[in-house]
Amino acid sequence: MNFGELSTRAQIARLRKVALAAAAQYPVEVRSLRLLQHGFNTTFRVDTASGEKFALRLNVNSKRTAANLAAEAQWLWALGQDTDLWVPVPQHTISGDLTTSVWSPDLDRNVNAVLFSWLPGKELGDEPTAPKMREVGRTLAVLHRHGAAWRPQGEATLPVLDRPYWEMPNRLIEENSPLNAAQIDVVSRVMEGVSQVVAELFAQGVAQPIHTDPHNWNMKWCRGRLSIFDFDDSAVGPPVFDLAIATYYLRPQQESAAAMIEGYRAESPLPVYTAEQFEALVAHRNVLLLNDLLATLHSEHRALLPRYIANTEIKLRGYLDTGTYRHDVDGVVPLED
Repeated sequence: MNFGELSTRAQIARLRKVALAAAAQYPVEVRSLRLLQHGFNTTFRVDTASGEKFALRLNVNSKRTAANLAAEAQWLWALGQDTDLWVPVPQHTISGDLTTSVWSPDLDRNVNAVLFSWLPGKELGDEPTAPKMREVGRTLAVLHRHGAAWRPQGEATLPVLDRPYWEMPNRLIEENSPLNAAQIDVVSRVMEGVSQVVAELFAQGVAQPIHTDPHNWNMKWCRGRLSIFDFDDSAVGPPVFDLAIATYYLRPQQESAAAMIEGYRAESPLPVYTAEQFEALVAHRNVLLLNDLLATLHSEHRALLPRYIANTEIKLRGYLDTGTYRHDVDGVVPLED
């Protein structure tokens, strides 16, 4: 039985062994290892004998190269040194590296891993307050300002998101795609518009390191302070990508999205974009998530695929009809009962 066919519980048990092997490469004595998240990647909380806490991330589904991971770790280290942002700072291994890798016989490959400083607090979640969302906007503005001036060192490099499906293959139109002809047609029409928008934005020459996944479950709030984490998708692209992606997860919470933009503006000028470009990028997020879902090894996520495909078609048709992307469209069904 391959890894993707294992139950979630069995997958976690196998990955726990990988996590322990990765933790052994750091100057810490592990007292306990507790699962935090098992999804696209898998993250464990590491409690040490000295009382310190860390977060150990295994790049299970990520296609990040060693050079990409090195650049991500370098940027996070620089953000921790150069800004007031609260980010997970990568720790050095015993040999002095910011990243490591461990062989997994179940996946038949090396699994990249990073040990990060611990970020306390609770995820912002579904119903953040306006002050918290203003801080989200400010955080993205500071992140973008730093990214505009920062560059990776040595052989480290971030992916460049100048193609419609970014660095991923277009799995939606493959021969064994679970999408029917009508669904493929809707996706293709949306992506045709996205292709034009991406080309227009890159022509402006504003591409730089960005987060690319700044949703409220990748942020925490603790004692009046926001932290932002999960830079696993960080790449080179126009800053408006981050704003559109964050908005995708907020729809239809207009007040939250407006507060985020207000917080950004208070720190830095907004990137230059049109309303039409912005909506295309919001819809784009839905397509990218579906494309990623087709490749996931996570058993529970794969079970959601039929409903996710049906919902995607409904939402994208709504976007094509109205010019606005929304989640609250008639006919959309909950992913879980």
